[in-house]
Amino acid sequence: MIVTTASGAAAVILGPSGERVRLRCLARRSMLMSPCESFDHLRLSPGARHAMPGQAEAETVLHVLRGSLLVGRSTGEPDHLAVDGDLLLARRAVTLHLEAGPLGAELLCLTLAAPRGTAATRKTLARRRAERRTGP
Repeated sequence: MIVTTASGAAAVILGPSGERVRLRCLARRSMLMSPCESFDHLRLSPGARHAMPGQAEAETVLHVLRGSLLVGRSTGEPDHLAVDGDLLLARRAVTLHLEAGPLGAELLCLTLAAPRGTAATRKTLARRRAERRTGP
């Protein structure tokens, strides 16, 4: 079984003021036959802060299931308020800083492999198609 709901499978990160971030891995790359790197479930207690480091070869999708949170990429940059039902996409190598609202927040986080050659590959395929149309 790939997805588990066993309560013992979650990691709890305690903040300096007692806030909690509960992180449960639902699936990892070795379990999946797809470009999915990981699929995680996060619960942030009210006011909890959590940094999600970006990966050079992956993009992150966040789906807010419950609650609200501020999402920022760095200090000094305006934060985005995300609420129930919002879907957020972070480009590769972007670290996200999350801060839960007054009622906490619950999220699903999907990390997808994003090979660097994707845009170049598309250009090459388009060029080959154009050559075939204008060929001898």
